[in-house]
Amino acid sequence: MPEKTKSSIIAGQLEQMILNKEYEAGEALPSQRDLANRFNASPRSVREAFNSLEVKGLVTVVQGKRTIVNETSLDRFIESLSFSLLNEMDIDKKLLMDLLQVRITIETAASRELSRDIGRKKTVNQLAKILTELKDMNEISRGYYGSDIAEKDMDFHRVIINSNDNQILSSIHESLSPLILKYLKMLTYTKEEMTKRLDRYSYLVEGFQSGRTDLVVALTLVILNDTKSKCELLDLN
Repeated sequence: MPEKTKSSIIAGQLEQMILNKEYEAGEALPSQRDLANRFNASPRSVREAFNSLEVKGLVTVVQGKRTIVNETSLDRFIESLSFSLLNEMDIDKKLLMDLLQVRITIETAASRELSRDIGRKKTVNQLAKILTELKDMNEISRGYYGSDIAEKDMDFHRVIINSNDNQILSSIHESLSPLILKYLKMLTYTKEEMTKRLDRYSYLVEGFQSGRTDLVVALTLVILNDTKSKCELLDLN
């Protein structure tokens, strides 16, 4: 296992404290100076930790002011999801959009961390393998998305999220996945749209390989927001 950076250690401990409600919504985190002293770290490491937490939607960083813990609605999403699954109910459009937004938040954070992980080669190879399988399936399908491609597509994103080594967020995603997959299987893509999507996946894998964090985060957002936009067009009535 590669040694964790000081910023990832700080972010991990603060995240755990937020999720355990040791810091409540609306409460300010300790100052950068206080945290730097507590963790024997540089102010830069603390700033990077704050940025990582902000990407996950856990805090809001305001220049020149204290960092504030956000009102997290993950618990509400999971409760709604569990109720829907338990009762085998369909969900409404708003809840689906909420669940997809949770996925975007979790995966964007995981992509950022993976791009910086010096031991990422094995994970990136997994992504490259799944991408090859997706391209082969797309050739056979002649542009039809279908259940098999949707499931393989979900596998690609699952690898990214699980690479984050955050059991809480991975568990949340695993809870969301079955219901999200149900609606992903309803999506349709033209041959051209699917080819464009897989090209973005190729650029994403290349970004992970070269450790280009900004590119990776941007592509992750583009890909997942495109999926969300597609889902917005579904008729759930």
